[in-house]
Amino acid sequence: MEEEKLEGEINFGKEKREHPRIPMSVPVRYRILSSEDATKALNRTFDADSILMDFKEGETINVSKTGILMYTNEEVPVKSFVVINMHISIPGISCNCKALAEIIRREKAMDASKYFYKVALKFHKILHHNLKNYKYMNLNELLNIKEELK
Repeated sequence: MEEEKLEGEINFGKEKREHPRIPMSVPVRYRILSSEDATKALNRTFDADSILMDFKEGETINVSKTGILMYTNEEVPVKSFVVINMHISIPGISCNCKALAEIIRREKAMDASKYFYKVALKFHKILHHNLKNYKYMNLNELLNIKEELK
């Protein structure tokens, strides 16, 4: 018997990961950092806005508390660091997020009609978030949504 899904409800499916992936297609602005800039970013705060003045664009496939999977046309090197900016909007929640992430996997996209690569990113630092309507929820709490066990 199929469960009824309410409008605006997120369907997690049978995700068994500690931090489930939420299917979500949103534009992502990103910029690859030089190894020197990545080292600085990992060790102290830096200005994401100035770094993102020059950016490339991609699109998320899914989002979790620990990272994102996204499409891009650039052959981004694995183990490189990027600064990203994305706007997450789901019913009742709107969040603009800037983060420092590491490329942990890159593969050719199956359907290369719009994008050539799928890239997995692991968050290292969440630099900025702006949550509207949920002043007591931070970005990690937003992305730490878990399916209830029945």
